[in-house]
Amino acid sequence: MIIDLIKKNIPEYKITLPVSNKKCSFRPLLVKEEKYFSIITNISSTFEDRMTNLCSMVDSCFDNKLKSSLLPIPDFQFILNSIRQKSIGETSKIKLTCPYTKEQVLVNLNLNSVSTQKSQKQFSLKIKEDFLMTFRCPRITDILEFSTFPETDEDYFSLISKCLVEIETPSEKINVENDDILEKNKYIELVEKSKYKEVKEFVCNSSIKFKIEYKTSDETDREIEVDDFVNFLKFYLVILTL
Repeated sequence: MIIDLIKKNIPEYKITLPVSNKKCSFRPLLVKEEKYFSIITNISSTFEDRMTNLCSMVDSCFDNKLKSSLLPIPDFQFILNSIRQKSIGETSKIKLTCPYTKEQVLVNLNLNSVSTQKSQKQFSLKIKEDFLMTFRCPRITDILEFSTFPETDEDYFSLISKCLVEIETPSEKINVENDDILEKNKYIELVEKSKYKEVKEFVCNSSIKFKIEYKTSDETDREIEVDDFVNFLKFYLVILTL
């Protein structure tokens, strides 16, 4: 009885995810999510443990009605930002190194500066007029197959292969999402370099974006835009509890 009364008084917020366009509801972080924070914020935790617990924390805020690790990464980012705003606040003070002056700067970040314009769920690469390769947005489950965040060209090549879902020829559409990764690697290796650059840009920049504005000691107003999912997720592993 008392538990039901408490539950009824927990705030609930509705959001629409920018890629999947799914409407869903979540609540702010509760004390019971603390069990995830000790692993998420512990730098000695493995990459897999930190990311897995981050997903579990998100799922818990949706009463486990959502499997966040399977969402397109822009949707996952949007959810993280929404939970952080409603649970802790819409601003966060962080220290960063200015890429221009190399000095440490204390920044008061406005989390409402996140750009949430609708992103593409898939990208079709035209190899020839009647031959297409279709790629989906990366997911957290794809990232978890690495030992850390993908950062090298080799990492991104593997990630792009994981995201290849369909090949369309003049006569048929072939679903390749569950093909062996080594086979998919071979498909990608035969793509022209200029066309590969297009799909790499789609996969690597499948991200919501936010701007960080600050002033350096020379009184110059500066701005950094975080526009890739790797730096976004690294950033949120730091500020989630600040």
